[in-house]
This record gives sequence, C-alpha cells and structure tokens, in this order.
Amino acid sequence: MPTRPVVVGVDHSPEALRAVELAARIADAAGASLIPVHAVPVVPLISDAVGMVPMRLYPPEVQDDVTRASRAEVVRALQNVLPAAAVRRLEVRTGPAAFVIADVVRTRRAQLVVLGGKTHGALARGLGRSTAHHLVRTLDTPLLVACAASPIARVLAAVDLSAASLPTLRAAQRLAELLGAQLRVLHVVEPLPFARLMPATVDETAYRRRSQEIFDDTMSRLPAVRGLDRIVRSGTPAETIAEEAAAWRADLLVVGSHGKAWVDRILLGSTTERLVTELPTSVLVVPMKAMASRRAAKTQRAAPARYAKF
Repeated sequence: MPTRPVVVGVDHSPEALRAVELAARIADAAGASLIPVHAVPVVPLISDAVGMVPMRLYPPEVQDDVTRASRAEVVRALQNVLPAAAVRRLEVRTGPAAFVIADVVRTRRAQLVVLGGKTHGALARGLGRSTAHHLVRTLDTPLLVACAASPIARVLAAVDLSAASLPTLRAAQRLAELLGAQLRVLHVVEPLPFARLMPATVDETAYRRRSQEIFDDTMSRLPAVRGLDRIVRSGTPAETIAEEAAAWRADLLVVGSHGKAWVDRILLGSTTERLVTELPTSVLVVPMKAMASRRAAKTQRAAPARYAKF
C-alpha cells in the first residue's frame, strides 16, 4: 500500500516557498508524494450591506479568472523549487485557507501538513485568523510550521509527562530517523500552583524528584536517546522551551497539543500555540486528537506497515 502523502500549503509568500522546500525533503525521505495546496479567496459577487437592495458587484466569471490567475502565479513560483511531477499535483480551491487545507488533508488521508510560519497577535490567535492556529486546534493530523528551509540536523522534543508524551516522542524519533538528525528530549518542571500561598503544605523538592522519576520512566521506552540528550529544566514551559531551542540551536521543535477553550486561548494561550506564534524554530505539533484516532483505529484494524507516521 502506498505511503500517505504530505500536504503543504502554498501562497505567494517567501515563507510558503521555504515550507515547500522543507516539505519536499520530508516527503522524499518518507517515500511519500507531496501535494501542494493553494486557497483562492472568494470574490464577493453580491453586496449584502444592511438596509440596501442586494447588488451584483462582479460577474460570476470573475471568480474563475482570479482562480486561473492565482494558479498560474503559484505554478511559476513552484517551478523554481519543485520537480515538474510535484507541481502537477498542485490543488487549487476556492475558500478560506484553513478550510481548504483541512479538506485536502482529510480527503487525501495525509500523514503531515506543512505551512510557512508567520507571526500573529494574541487577539488574532483567539479569533482564529491564523491558518496555522486554526489547524492546530481542529486538525487530527500533525502540523509542521516551518520558519526556515535549512536542513534539519537537530530535533528537540518537549514533553509534559501527560498522555501526549510517548506519541510526541515517537513522532520526533520517526522524523529524526528519516532526516538523519540528532534527537534531544526536554521536560520543563513548572512551578507548583498556589505554592506561594500555601508554602507549608507544598514540598517542592519531592515534586521535582517525582517529575524526574516520571521523566526517566518515560525515557526508558526511548533507549536511543541517552545522556546529555535527556534534559530536565525548571521554569515556565513556553519560555524555557524557547530558550533551550535557541541555546541548542534546534532546527525543529516537536510538541504535543492538548487544546484549550477559546477563552483560554484569547486570555492566556496554550504553550503550544505560544510556540507556534513566536516560532523560536520550526515547530511540529502532534495533536492529541490524532493520537486518540490512531488508538481507536488500531482496535479495528492493523495499521499498514509502510505508513510513515508523524
């Protein structure tokens, strides 16, 4: 059975073309086909202003003209970075980018999505105006947000010792093996909540010791990662992970995504979403939904042996 494809979102930006180059390397290493996807904005054909009689703004043919022009422009850009066979697989659809990409991913049963990284403010994240953030929250497929097209030589996996840890580690190990990269694993011990309010009831030393024990037990299932590539730090997760990625000069950061309510995302943001926003390096997000889906699928049938899983 053929390996599931890698989908990469493309537009006319330099960030997208960098993502295409990285996605092509990963697809080639995994023996998978690469499917570029471009979303064309919908041309408003009818005015819907309140209190006004609906008025036609443009003839319906305008949308077709815009789509053809967009396709031609994207093809010209892709011809500089991809072989002809990959360019011919370009899918151009009309609609919001996040919805177009998600539909292609589900239809094609893609194993990985790659996007070019762009920064967005907290309000934009909360309201869902970022394609990457929308897909992180809704997609069951791992998502890689690329901020560079340089070769991946160092992969840093950040784990929180939850149920997401092992699947995140396996995805990081799989990608590191495909690309011949060094893998390092980081766990950040967060400050205990309410420790300052109730110091007499909190044993921070025991808490840190227990965290180290759980981390060691988790890492025992990943014997290939040893010694200095097993790191435990203390601090606030997002800042500490970003600092470690910068200090080690990681080319790719791998994290799991738990998801949060929309109010939390607007006011606080999850660690994963903050990292996707700030992009200390390229970030691969392994969603909990994908992990649950795979466990459910395994109870019904055996997974195809040649599937490259991220």
